[in-house]
Amino acid sequence: MRKISVTLLITLLAASCFSILIGQAIAQSSDSTNPLTTPPPLTIRWMRYQGVVTAWGSESYKGSITVNAKTANAPLSVFKPWVTVNAFWSNQPPFPETKPTGEGQYSLTNYNARLVMLLSIRKQDDFIVNVTGLWNINKVKITTEFDQNGAPINTIKEITPIAVQATGQLLITSDWKQFTLKVDGVDALKGVQISMVTSTNPMSPFSNSAGLAPNLGDLKNIMGCFRAIPGFSNYNPDLDYNHNSQIDLSDLTTVAANM
Repeated sequence: MRKISVTLLITLLAASCFSILIGQAIAQSSDSTNPLTTPPPLTIRWMRYQGVVTAWGSESYKGSITVNAKTANAPLSVFKPWVTVNAFWSNQPPFPETKPTGEGQYSLTNYNARLVMLLSIRKQDDFIVNVTGLWNINKVKITTEFDQNGAPINTIKEITPIAVQATGQLLITSDWKQFTLKVDGVDALKGVQISMVTSTNPMSPFSNSAGLAPNLGDLKNIMGCFRAIPGFSNYNPDLDYNHNSQIDLSDLTTVAANM
């Protein structure tokens, strides 16, 4: 009996420490070979990780990555985790820094990556997060025509798939400071953390402050970059919820509907 109590105490302590460290890895399940072992209480955690892209392969790039996750200290048969990952990067400056005042046509090429199917999320070796799944990566060329006042009057988007449902891993180091996205057949995307939040309280992916639900401030953020596209300095890929390379009415109504 004493041996069982010690085993239970160790199991509870391990699960507790693990859930404090990360809100996205699945803790070890109870020992199925010992029917007397009691599993730890179910703890659901939310996480938001945001980073800046610094390199793609051997070249310097600028961009961002955002991870939202809902996980628990339970096996997949008990709890199915939810994870979204979106990344955006380019090595070109935005339009306002490159175009003169007045009419003209200007182009910008950017890249985006998105997790389209989660296969697993776990802690492994020196990485506190290992998100394995299927990924889509696209090359997007935005060509915008401006009138004599410098206002955009026409935009053409050319989308070239680089990877379609390719197997890959997002790895975040144990100190949360660095991340690497490795997708089969594509150069590794690397960067550093700018913020990370974990909580046992629900966090809406549509809340800029990682709150329970979006608020009026989140609507104002949308309005501040309404109609912006990649290449505009006020384009925020975190607010492009339908991933159509434009902050539009669909994004605004998505936030409003979740308030």
